[in-house]
Amino acid sequence: MCAGVFVLAETHLLDCRDATTHWAFAEELARRYPKVRVDASRMVIDDVDIMTAAGILAWVDLGLTVVDRMLGPGVMLHTARFVLADPPRRRQSLYREFTPRLQHGDTDIREVQARLHACLREPHSVEHLARAAAMHPRTFQRRFKEATGLTATEYIQAARIAKARELLELTSEPVAQISRSVGYLDVSNFRRLFQRATGVTPSEYRRRFGIAARVDRREYSSAGQPARIRSTPSR
Repeated sequence: MCAGVFVLAETHLLDCRDATTHWAFAEELARRYPKVRVDASRMVIDDVDIMTAAGILAWVDLGLTVVDRMLGPGVMLHTARFVLADPPRRRQSLYREFTPRLQHGDTDIREVQARLHACLREPHSVEHLARAAAMHPRTFQRRFKEATGLTATEYIQAARIAKARELLELTSEPVAQISRSVGYLDVSNFRRLFQRATGVTPSEYRRRFGIAARVDRREYSSAGQPARIRSTPSR
């Protein structure tokens, strides 16, 4: 699990195999052990005699996967209910954060990154960014990819989705307003890109991670207005 996959990779038992680890360590795992096929999108990879899992709490998913294999899906689901857990999660995309590379030494590209993060809602084309950096578009694309690990288009989308996630977590703004504030005028396109990046819709993401609504409910209750409780009709 997690960083423990590095220990396993050191034995070469993972050579030419699929393996996962925490999304924050995946790039380093792939760099150190190029023979390992690192897939950080998955929560658990069951490769018959070796299983690897993502972050620390993925031990629950790993354990339930073992129960499923040894005792079947029925016992696995019963076990999940007993330990108050969901069935094994499949993907890490819901939890993965966008952490931009900034310590790459390319001052020109870092200035472009700063400009992008400051003005996410504005339209940005590769040609416009290259012109602002005083570079030929092809040179800009090459240097940007070398510095950040992403193309300019991929980087802009990742930064916008990260900002949208933050707004869904910390505010009660409507999804359409959030879409526009991060640069997507077409809300349906924003929903599609968000779901492709996280695995869930913006509304579902807010239900799972939204903090603002919980704070609002607590403040409403503390003001002497109890939250509505659904009652069961008496028989």
